[in-house]
Amino acid sequence: MPERANPIHRESCGDDVAWSTINAGEAIPGVVTPLTWSFFGDPTERAMKRMFCDIGVLRPAQVVASERPEDRLWDLFYGRAAANLNTFRWIGDRMPGTSGDAIEEQIFGQVRPGVVSEHVVGRYPVVAVKMPVAVARVAPRLRAACAPVGPWWRSAVAPGGIASVDAARAALREASSRFESVMRPHTLIAMLSQALYEQLRRAAVAAGRPGLELSLITGYGAMAETEVVSDLWDVSRERLTLDEFVARHGYHGPDEGELSARVWRLRREPLLALLRSYREMGDERDPRAIERERAVERRRAERELFGSLPGPRREAARAVAKLAARFIPLRGTGKAAFLQCVDVARAAATVIGEALADAGVLEQPADAFMLTVHELLAPAPPGDACELAAARRAIHDEYRGLDIPDLFMGAPQPFPIERDAALGDESGLVTGAAVSPGVVEGVARVVLDADVDEPIEVGEILVCRTTDPSWASTMMLASALVIDIGGPISHGAIVARELGIPCVIGTRNGTAVIR
Repeated sequence: MPERANPIHRESCGDDVAWSTINAGEAIPGVVTPLTWSFFGDPTERAMKRMFCDIGVLRPAQVVASERPEDRLWDLFYGRAAANLNTFRWIGDRMPGTSGDAIEEQIFGQVRPGVVSEHVVGRYPVVAVKMPVAVARVAPRLRAACAPVGPWWRSAVAPGGIASVDAARAALREASSRFESVMRPHTLIAMLSQALYEQLRRAAVAAGRPGLELSLITGYGAMAETEVVSDLWDVSRERLTLDEFVARHGYHGPDEGELSARVWRLRREPLLALLRSYREMGDERDPRAIERERAVERRRAERELFGSLPGPRREAARAVAKLAARFIPLRGTGKAAFLQCVDVARAAATVIGEALADAGVLEQPADAFMLTVHELLAPAPPGDACELAAARRAIHDEYRGLDIPDLFMGAPQPFPIERDAALGDESGLVTGAAVSPGVVEGVARVVLDADVDEPIEVGEILVCRTTDPSWASTMMLASALVIDIGGPISHGAIVARELGIPCVIGTRNGTAVIR
């Protein structure tokens, strides 16, 4: 299919379509390169729609990555990802047990004034048949999709693992295919995790214990998000070598969802700085010991909840808690696997870029990230590839100085990023969801770019836009977290609870108000 001259911005959209950057911005934060969006955009669109088809909400004919933004689940504006609230509400209103209002509130943080759920029951019988089957199969399906990814990643990114341009194109093609295969069950796991959290929250309220749900969804242990922290801790205690750590987790690093980023396997300096801080901490901060404490807290909270509910509600809550313990840890499993796919694509694009630069087709190898997957896989690159990459790089650099609203109708109006501008009310108040309990006083450290900004010191309060798995090792240093983007089941909230770090998330303006 033909590529747009500017593939990281949708130039037009119906004025009646509502968009939110809240959830999509956690998936791929910041301004992405053309290669990154072409790798994430349509494959994720198809994977999500296949998932909704698996549970009966969509028909097979509706599983398409449309060019019309009005028909999509997500799209890109000024290089930043946004979710189509109209489409998500349309799906929510066709699912039994939820609604457009519930989807908008639980996933995107609020229900806009004036919008009303319109329940459509036509798909209910299909969902009633297909959803239990999909839920029963999703965990083994995810594990089957993820199991071969780790060994394949290690082989592909090893020295000489991608030995030629032909091998690189084959690896890029396989990375895209595996990514989409992982995303299909991963998105259902994410949706189920959100629903299970909401059911536990309601059970806690019914038991007269509001807030207890935060202790009910922690202490799972051996989660992908916290394994990184535990292994880095072992490196700091000389129980694991740095080489062994990178062999396990080298696909993580600053901006790891961006294909042009230099992750830990390519640049170890961020790890060395973290290790210096880890060595300063006492043994009481051992993350595995904290995980064990959190498991004890979860079992205590379960006893409190079950003991406060009548018989039928007690058994229902017990079943929900069991499902939560099964599904919520799998969010990290899927994310780790698709990030490994991203890293193989990164390695493949680097090999292709070096070959195209040697041939004079591109000015420099990094220009490969200004092309798309389609263009890199083509037998011959675009004839004007050098000029095309330069023009797109200029657009990308321009968009890095802009931001778009969290919520907008139609096409957004961008505005210059003013780092010191207070976007909150005149009192400077910052509010959000309390997703990990605790009260902390300390110095706040605003980190907008983990690769550039001054690193956090042990005991400081980390204030950031959003987090990905690579942030977990930095979060370990903090006494508390304040995060602009996310919800109770997002990455930052899960890691905060597992590590026992107080956290307020979904502030939207914390990085702007706090100095």
